[in-house]
Amino acid sequence: MRGLLEVKGEIIRRKGPLSYLETNGIGIITNPSEVLANDDEIEILIEKESAKITDQAYTKILSKSNVKINIKISSQILFYFPHPVIFYDKAKANILTEIEISKHGKIVEAYVLGRKFHKETFKDGEITSVTKIYYKGKLLIYDVFKVINENYKSKNIMGSEALLTVYEIKDGEYDFQRYSTTTEKIDTLWRSLTGIWF
Repeated sequence: MRGLLEVKGEIIRRKGPLSYLETNGIGIITNPSEVLANDDEIEILIEKESAKITDQAYTKILSKSNVKINIKISSQILFYFPHPVIFYDKAKANILTEIEISKHGKIVEAYVLGRKFHKETFKDGEITSVTKIYYKGKLLIYDVFKVINENYKSKNIMGSEALLTVYEIKDGEYDFQRYSTTTEKIDTLWRSLTGIWF
């Protein structure tokens, strides 16, 4: 699958299954299957003056996939809370998230390696996620999350199968918090930090 979603103000342009809707002041990125597999590539471009954006549910990246995700969001005030991404064992993914903020914002990203409730451990695969956050055109945060096979089990990488990162930006300053946690706790932690309950 190749999907393009472009949102500029109230205008939405798309190719493929991705879509965008707004309800109760929240913008929701939708992918009907909630799954990325094989050589799927998606590109999401959003420009809004002020926005609170999430997606419909956890995204699952299946085994033996080689997925590419590019996300660019530009907003004066932005709250961007995508649901956690679950990487099945033997998944490969390259994710690039670029965010431009000119006033303030909060971004919460979360990743889960393997499907613990299905007794699956992430043993083989490669994940690279780069997050760049700009404030008034100046690069403020450059964060890289990289996992190759089982190296995430090292205390220097994650130490556990789930990772959540919070970036808060205000007046050119930022606060950065990272939580290494478990599959059992990631959902409650994500919801407590985002206020999203669907």
